[in-house]
Amino acid sequence: GFRSSDSKAVCYMILFTVACLWNVLVDMVTTYYVAEQIMMELGFRTYNGKLLDDVPTFTERFETYAMQRTLAENTYSYAFPSTFLIPFLLEPIATVLGPLMAGVWIVGSHPEIKGREAENWVAAIPIDLGRYADILLNMVLAILIFYFPGGYTHTLFIALGLCHLYIYAMDQYKVLRSVPSITVATMQVDWWAQAM
Repeated sequence: GFRSSDSKAVCYMILFTVACLWNVLVDMVTTYYVAEQIMMELGFRTYNGKLLDDVPTFTERFETYAMQRTLAENTYSYAFPSTFLIPFLLEPIATVLGPLMAGVWIVGSHPEIKGREAENWVAAIPIDLGRYADILLNMVLAILIFYFPGGYTHTLFIALGLCHLYIYAMDQYKVLRSVPSITVATMQVDWWAQAM
């Protein structure tokens, strides 16, 4: 078990971040090999006319414009709106509105539920510090765009900034208006998030 809720939050944040980064790595490798096969079968060429099939090394193939463009498009679409925005648009529905409506329905349809038990059914879900992992993942995805041509860089970082403004506003509302209480006793989660 965990000695404190902060240790549990640190473990959750680290495991969630590692799992998501592993998912990103697998997706990028899969995209690379699929794109490589498609481009070879379609007879794509490098800027000097050499068939992609004739390019001998991984590094040279990775650096071809066609591959860079495809991987940049994949990174951009993976990041925005898929990771930066959509989960956070759905989060209030899944973590605030959905449980509240379910709790109201359960309490309304069961007259035997009264008092503190009824309050517990309609209370907000306690907030966790998993947001550190979300922000870490978003930052890593944004940094990945630097490996590719610059056409998506400014657009991706503008999207990241706007999405994080929304996340900040949503979390502020959630903490001030929805969550009954939160206690953070140590700086462990913050320290580990910065270390990662």
